[in-house]
Amino acid sequence: MWKVTAQSETDAEILLYDIISDFESEDWGVVNAKGFINRIKALGNVQNITLRINSIGGDVLEAQAIYSYLRSHPANITVRVDGLAASAASLVAMAGDKVIMPTNALMMIHNPSGGVWGEAEDMRDTAEILDKIRDAIANVYIARTGLDREKVVSMMDSETWMTATEAHELKFCDEVEESVTVTAMAVKGGTIFSSGFGFARIDENLSAKLPTNTVMIRPANKATKQPEGDKTEMVTEIKNAADLESAYPEIVGEIRASAVNAERERLKTLDSLNAPGREAIIARAKYDDPKDARDIAIDILRSDTAQAQLGALHQDAQAVNGALPPQKSPGNDDEDTRIIAMIAQNVNSIRGVK
Repeated sequence: MWKVTAQSETDAEILLYDIISDFESEDWGVVNAKGFINRIKALGNVQNITLRINSIGGDVLEAQAIYSYLRSHPANITVRVDGLAASAASLVAMAGDKVIMPTNALMMIHNPSGGVWGEAEDMRDTAEILDKIRDAIANVYIARTGLDREKVVSMMDSETWMTATEAHELKFCDEVEESVTVTAMAVKGGTIFSSGFGFARIDENLSAKLPTNTVMIRPANKATKQPEGDKTEMVTEIKNAADLESAYPEIVGEIRASAVNAERERLKTLDSLNAPGREAIIARAKYDDPKDARDIAIDILRSDTAQAQLGALHQDAQAVNGALPPQKSPGNDDEDTRIIAMIAQNVNSIRGVK
């Protein structure tokens, strides 16, 4: 998660990609000031140090020690915020002779926090200590930016998240450069930022406070964070089905299996609705104009109604044919009237009309 590397006899690179703590554990992904400083000392008399940061911060007093050591180091120090410099990590970032942020990086500053167990006086003492620590941090930000104390304290009170552009405008960084490939993965209990150098985990509470214009996505083969004006969005570049399958093969497989099963069920349902007179409707719904049973309900109803009406007319015709008397002689009006009355009586009898 973090390392110190000598690039040459004069140049070195430091990755701060972990939580700053008062103890050190590579297994847990945490580093303290003592371990950090000892690794820098082991480099010897380097002249240029590049410090890459992608960290959510941690123990502010440890961060203060790292900051103070770096400020007193004779090497020229360039800080690059690869993904995130939040909380105490933003304090370490201020140690750079030059601070560079890609357009898709973020920086966050806020007040220190702490807990205490004891009497009311103990709690009042802790509150005073936190105020003093806040003032010490504010002094570092003021020295870097030239902003007045009221402005800096107000930003810390509000827990301020800054894009690279905003950090540059407020002089928290000196230079904004083209974005680097950064992805973020929403995971149970928080979010993980990832770049080509390592990872930084953000807990659930901090994730909720990320700027609304920062979108979390699952890492994919083609994932970039692209700026648009003052907005920064993380997007996965998917232009076609092949890209989608390459990025999310498991999801695409699930979609295909679900689609096959759904089509089988659709065809089975349509077959169960088939009946004499419905053949053309069912065939059209299957292939020419695909529909499910719900979509063709009206068509089926109309077809059944038409079949019923034709059946009734056919039945009426048969009844009328059975009621007709032998062919009458031409010109007999009384006979015509009698036949008409007989037909009407038979049809009404069939339909239940008196």
